[in-house]
Amino acid sequence: MELSKKIIILIYGRAFSFLISLVIPIALTRLLLKEDYGTYQQLIMVYTIIQSILLLGMPQALLYYYPRISEKEYPNLVKQTWIIILFSGVFVALASLASSYALSQIYPNHHLQPFVILLGIYTGIMLFVMPLQNLIILEGKETLAAQMMIGFTIIDILVLPLAAWFNPSALGMVHGIIATAILKVVIVLIYIYSNYLNKSFNGETYYKNQLSYGIPVGLAAMIGIINVNVDKYLVAMFFSTSIFGVYYLGSLWAPVFGWFTQSAGQVITPRLSKAHKDNNLNEMRDLYNKSVEKLALLFLPLTVLLILMAEPLIITMFTDKFEGTIPIFTIYMTLLPTYVFRIGWVLMASGQTKFLLRLAIAMSSINIILSYYLITTLTGDNRLLGIPFATVTVTWLSMFVIMYQSSSTLESKMFRLYPWRKIFEIMVISVISGLPVFILLEQNLPDVALLTIGSIVYGIIFLYGTFKLKIWGNSEIEIIKSLLKSG
Repeated sequence: MELSKKIIILIYGRAFSFLISLVIPIALTRLLLKEDYGTYQQLIMVYTIIQSILLLGMPQALLYYYPRISEKEYPNLVKQTWIIILFSGVFVALASLASSYALSQIYPNHHLQPFVILLGIYTGIMLFVMPLQNLIILEGKETLAAQMMIGFTIIDILVLPLAAWFNPSALGMVHGIIATAILKVVIVLIYIYSNYLNKSFNGETYYKNQLSYGIPVGLAAMIGIINVNVDKYLVAMFFSTSIFGVYYLGSLWAPVFGWFTQSAGQVITPRLSKAHKDNNLNEMRDLYNKSVEKLALLFLPLTVLLILMAEPLIITMFTDKFEGTIPIFTIYMTLLPTYVFRIGWVLMASGQTKFLLRLAIAMSSINIILSYYLITTLTGDNRLLGIPFATVTVTWLSMFVIMYQSSSTLESKMFRLYPWRKIFEIMVISVISGLPVFILLEQNLPDVALLTIGSIVYGIIFLYGTFKLKIWGNSEIEIIKSLLKSG
């Protein structure tokens, strides 16, 4: 199957999952009080940080090792991966007990204290779920991976609003996410047992090598999440939970769009890893160049469209009760162009996980210092808006570092490695496509109409312009046709 088709299948799965998952915040913002919704999102934020380190980089280690070993060694790799995760899951369950007791002694009235043990249980269960997607993609079953994403999202949609309906509180939501985790882990265990764990294990064990590769990835992921979420920690510290809920909705979107690069990375990274093992830099450069071009075709127009549509989009989805989300959302949309270049696939495929860890530590430190400075020196509305500004600034800085290191690894100059002409053309057409939408926004139309008409007008102009410039063409049309036929 062509690489582009594999990536599109995964993007389709994530896009559809994302779209239907919007039912959850839409329902929860109507069923829960602002304070309960804010508390629930704080718990989810804590979970993402804990999970990122306790996974110990095992999903990424699969992408690195799977293409480098023989087929008979696959069951051994899978067994080792889930044994490491088992010990990590036991650790988080025990640590949550100790943390709950410590928090009750130090901060007995802290609003998150009653949830610590339950959050530890949820995290321990979900650790078993996370590597499965990468494993299925490595098996060449991208369609199954997309179906799994959608299926797991449907589980969330069926359970979480129902949990909020019966118990409209943060505690009810925690019970709901634990129920979803149990359903998902049963599916995962059945799959890995029937396909791997019931087979004989061949090859040497290399737990040390897996952990040596994976732990820096896990630490970098944790620090990266802290870097992206440091603004939210500060909002939680300096503002009320209701303001946190408003802020969270504005900051949610940019990281969510990471599923595009994640989809591409799950397909491209194993091939980069194999090419790196074969010392084939030309293939690595070609894969990287084409990936950047395709990502630019996606993220640059998306940036312009979402900035233009910020107000009607937010108000339509979350009502004017969350109108304060709009400027935060707009600032965060300026992160989208960094997804074109801030892809560490080359560094991951070449084993430079320690470099990524050092970069994550440096960027996180700068972000914390800058964010704290802005929140303590600015006044009024700027005090809140200065926080996402710091995160955006630091993210752009990290992008340039990754670009330079990737170019050095591939032994190429940056002006040759990246398709700058195509990127410029895409950017110009993105801006031109937005001009009719900007005029449309000046008309007194309902928000839903603005969203619908504006998106259609923008999409038609952009697709026509990029087609005439041959940025995309018959090959992409054939891929879409084959996807529709297979669907």
